[in-house]
Amino acid sequence: MLISVITLIDRDRQWFKSCIGLPDTITETPREISFCGHSINTPSEVTIIHDARLDERFSDNPLVADGTIIFYAGAP
Repeated sequence: MLISVITLIDRDRQWFKSCIGLPDTITETPREISFCGHSINTPSEVTIIHDARLDERFSDNPLVADGTIIFYAGAP
């Protein structure tokens, strides 16, 4: 499955401004489980995670555990 999301992030959460491929019931997540929260910390780089199941930052993330996210690429 392919997912594409444009997110907005504040201090506590990220919410999905536009998305394709996520269930309509997922409209936001807490910032502490967001991949984008990591991406914005390196504003001059694209963050690429080939297999989140093997990445210590994300392996216990609920969206990884349920199989929603494996690969991630994000840019601020």
